[in-house]
Amino acid sequence: MRNRMFSIAVVLCVAMVVWLAVVTLTGPAKGIEAPGNAEDLLAAVRLGCETAASRVSTSTGQVTVHEWYWRSNGELIETDAVYTVASLGDKFKGVAEVHYVKNEASVPESDSRQQSIAPGTVLKQQLAYDGEKVTSYNPAEQCARIAGLDSQAGRDLTMMKLTVMNPGHGVPSLPTGSPSPHYITSSGPYVVGREVVNGDECIVVELVDMVIDVNGDEVAYHNRSWINPQRGFTISKSQSSARGGMFGEGDLVAQAGVETRQYADDLWGISEARTEQYALDSSGTRYLQRRNITTFADDYQLNAPVTEEMLTIQLPSGTKVHNELIDAEYTVP
Repeated sequence: MRNRMFSIAVVLCVAMVVWLAVVTLTGPAKGIEAPGNAEDLLAAVRLGCETAASRVSTSTGQVTVHEWYWRSNGELIETDAVYTVASLGDKFKGVAEVHYVKNEASVPESDSRQQSIAPGTVLKQQLAYDGEKVTSYNPAEQCARIAGLDSQAGRDLTMMKLTVMNPGHGVPSLPTGSPSPHYITSSGPYVVGREVVNGDECIVVELVDMVIDVNGDEVAYHNRSWINPQRGFTISKSQSSARGGMFGEGDLVAQAGVETRQYADDLWGISEARTEQYALDSSGTRYLQRRNITTFADDYQLNAPVTEEMLTIQLPSGTKVHNELIDAEYTVP
């Protein structure tokens, strides 16, 4: 049951480039003017982002994700996914239906859990977090797991929230020096300039992560986001590149373009995000690995009423439950 449910989560492919926000590109771009006082501007941008994010308390509606995933040998896996989501603070529920449009994968790559799934197959999963525990339900097998956030179900939940960019306001969280994992040395964020994107002047912010790769070489990931104060401090685009090690003088590894809409007075959010991720094949040649189009339906709302019922998975009678928190198994009467 665990592997089957995990395989569904793998399909909930992540558009992290936008939601993790300040993850994205290379050194100074042409046409960017340096601001007069970068530190003051960064403080203003940070305050604007924090204020905008604090205005969002709930989200509800439908999000669709069309994904193309190319393996290093050129084989394509194409999926269409529909997510019906609701969130209230930290609480979240998502119902996913992932439809396989094309699957050319011949054999699994490095992940032995990857399965060959026939085109036309629809995988379904429900995930919910009530502030204390995660419930994961697989309707095809009528089985469920109850666990903590540090479990596989918790990781599946995190992946789904990233995929649907929950709550969808598209406002970055700018780090303030919080400790990174021991293998990452971070610097920034820094304001590196201004640039007009689709008619709006954006503030360009960069964060640099230094890591040591498997060969012992130092790799610098330069991450940039174009933050749009005129649209509620949402991100208009983002890019990420890597330099050093296998990437040499620099290669683009991810980029995203974001369209936004006004959900209410002084409240902006995402309407559509288009992301691309790149990888290196065995010869060191860069190729497009993943493309996503994430669309927020017209019925998607921010700060709309969300009830406990909308956040709860109703397990049907006969569901087999494994509660990892108390190490118990039972069947729903």
